[in-house]
Amino acid sequence: MQVSQVAYDRFVVELPPADADYRPLADPETVAETAAWLWEFGPTPLVAVVSYDGAAPNWLSAWSPRKVDSTPEGSKTGAAVVLSERSDLERFLSDGAPHEHTELLWPSISEAKTFEALHAGGTAWRKTIDAHAKIANKGERFEVEQIEP
Repeated sequence: MQVSQVAYDRFVVELPPADADYRPLADPETVAETAAWLWEFGPTPLVAVVSYDGAAPNWLSAWSPRKVDSTPEGSKTGAAVVLSERSDLERFLSDGAPHEHTELLWPSISEAKTFEALHAGGTAWRKTIDAHAKIANKGERFEVEQIEP
């Protein structure tokens, strides 16, 4: 795992590249190291938001997701879950790999306020968080942005 600060308020976490035999979010050591960095980055618990078209991904049902009407990605359909412990984050990252449409949110006030803002639509959610991370490149890259108060 490599962490780079690419701007004052932005960090990029890059995991080893996938190949025919290796997927970074399927490797327990990589997942544990990534989760540890993300968990320590900001306040906890985290809110994970998964955007989707059609039916929710099957793996998400094990998390008691709450449907949201808008997502950070701009989709109108998604589900959000609260990750209360670092082990929850590890399991979430592993279960949903490669996370093509997932963002992690660090609530600044409470996870309840973040859920309310996700239901409000638009960019209201940005006012309720300290930071967010978009998972990209088939789970190999986490782009973390701190939000200015």
